Amino acid sequence: MTINFTRGQRLVAFLCLAGVLLCTPRARADQGDPPEVEAQRLVHILGYIGADYGGSVANGVVTVPDEYNEQLSLAADGAKIAARIQPAIPPGREVDVPARIAKLRELLDRKAPPEEVAALIAGLRTELVNAFQIEEAPRAAPNAARGKGLYLEHCATCHGETGRADTARAATFTPRPVNFHDPERGEAIAPYRVVSTVRFGVDGTAMVPFTFLSDADRWDLAFHVVGLRHQGVAPAPADSVPAYTLAELSARTDADLRAELKAAGVPADREAAALADLRLRAPYEDRAARTPLGLVRVKLERARKAVARGDRDGARGHLIDAYLEGIEPIEAPLRAADASLAAALEARSMELRGDLERGASPAELGAAMDVLLRDVGRAESLLSPSSAPKSFASTALSSAGILLREGVEAALLIAALLGIASQAGLADRRRYVHVGWVTAIALGLLTWFASARLVAISGAQRELIEGVTALLATAVLFYVSYSLLAKREVARWMKFLKEQISPRRAALSLFGVSLLAAYREAFETVLFYQALLASNASATAALVGAAAGALVLVALVAAYSRAGRFAPPQVFFRVSSYLLYALAIIFAGQGVAALQMAGKVPVHALPFRGVPALGVFPTVETLAAQLLLVLLAVVGVLAQRRQANAAPKPPAPPAQIAPGSAA
Repeated sequence: MTINFTRGQRLVAFLCLAGVLLCTPRARADQGDPPEVEAQRLVHILGYIGADYGGSVANGVVTVPDEYNEQLSLAADGAKIAARIQPAIPPGREVDVPARIAKLRELLDRKAPPEEVAALIAGLRTELVNAFQIEEAPRAAPNAARGKGLYLEHCATCHGETGRADTARAATFTPRPVNFHDPERGEAIAPYRVVSTVRFGVDGTAMVPFTFLSDADRWDLAFHVVGLRHQGVAPAPADSVPAYTLAELSARTDADLRAELKAAGVPADREAAALADLRLRAPYEDRAARTPLGLVRVKLERARKAVARGDRDGARGHLIDAYLEGIEPIEAPLRAADASLAAALEARSMELRGDLERGASPAELGAAMDVLLRDVGRAESLLSPSSAPKSFASTALSSAGILLREGVEAALLIAALLGIASQAGLADRRRYVHVGWVTAIALGLLTWFASARLVAISGAQRELIEGVTALLATAVLFYVSYSLLAKREVARWMKFLKEQISPRRAALSLFGVSLLAAYREAFETVLFYQALLASNASATAALVGAAAGALVLVALVAAYSRAGRFAPPQVFFRVSSYLLYALAIIFAGQGVAALQMAGKVPVHALPFRGVPALGVFPTVETLAAQLLLVLLAVVGVLAQRRQANAAPKPPAPPAQIAPGSAA
């Protein structure tokens, strides 16, 4: 049967259908979404507020009313989401999201400085990511061809093929689609923000949610978008740019990367090329795991995620690996180039381990990791093959510094041993001191040859070698110097050395201390010189510097020995025994610290800066070992003093009567 409608009936039917469609609630991306997706949406909203608020308020005054009102509207949406997701926050990751959003609204209402708003947003964003385990990076490297294709298919009609939003369709929208080349907007865009925008859209604009795209598609598209503004710049060589992980590149804006490149020492005239490399090539290559310092970035990122999961044991393992597999292998070349930066990397690694052990919050640990990563960036820039070559003078100074820094403790110890042997009537045993340090140098060269040609020695094994030899040297030094320290009179010293220590034991002691003290320095010294020469430095300059450093060490030993010939025996013995015992305390601290870096000893940090050259490290374990030696010394001196006071004094000699005197 056919039903015929009049023109008027058809118009009424159309209007009724339109009314039904208009009255039906719009399908929204958040309808029925689980709390994890709602949390992602809130992070997305916070990102928009953080990026755009600074452009709408200045010095407590609204400069762009439309933008400012949009921030207030977004904060209101955020408050609703916060109330919905608060009950779903897992136990152990408590954060009062509604209260934090209320604080954000308070800051917006009083038009607070952008820096204050950004700080609150950054903290809340980190807490949300940790609480809901939000993925902030793709699981695999993005596909460049796929990202370009998706952009041309879905985005180019509004944003333009080059990202300038200069199309006819873009001109019909208010507000206009984003121009990715705009300096202010482009600098504030990170791939993660693009992914969130593509997923959730932007209310009040033509940017609708692309719910039909997969997560991998969104990441492919996001990395293409952030690279658009760099396509006219020739990328810098990969080996001249710090090696970021994919997670770091996903979360960082161009402004973030510029600041980090500047802090890493990248010259201003190379900054644009370096940034182009990080946006156009680095995300599509697995660079980070190819270099030791890149591996530090990978391990720190894994530690960050482990902390967010509550897996602190796993995070501890990643932090140990970051040092042993990433920082330790480049310690030699970095010390040759910048000893202070090498020391800072080691100290910050130890502090980070200590923060983890004391139960620092994820936010505190994340901040400490960021500080360490800044130093990693500086080291990458410094060790880059394209960095400026060292001059003759700087190479010579570096060479001399290596020998003096690594050899001064051994030189002082050898000088003290030679002086004590001479004063104690063991001059014929002095040769064992020389045999000890010569053997140590030979063993150091042999160990280096074996590690380079025969057996690979890992960072952990190097730290173990350093730690064990330092503690062995401590034990032998304690054996030699403790009894000397307890004898407070020259006669007692001489009697002890001649009667209690046989010539063979004396020879073995002198040889053992000299060998262990020198060997722990010899191996690393060889590695430092190898790294110095591998950096295209002048071999002649390195040789000149080494000769100068050796002359200073020889002069130090000679001066100490000469002082021993003229100084009163009691003073010389006392100074020498104090010096030997002080070196034992230094070696104890350095040995325990090396074992801590190898992950064999726990780390409980203390709030002060250490002095590694003196064996002082800000940890409970190193200071406990040193304090034990100090207490033993005090006990020995006090016991010897009590024994001396308790001993019967010899009778006074009888008075002599002069001849011829009266009886």
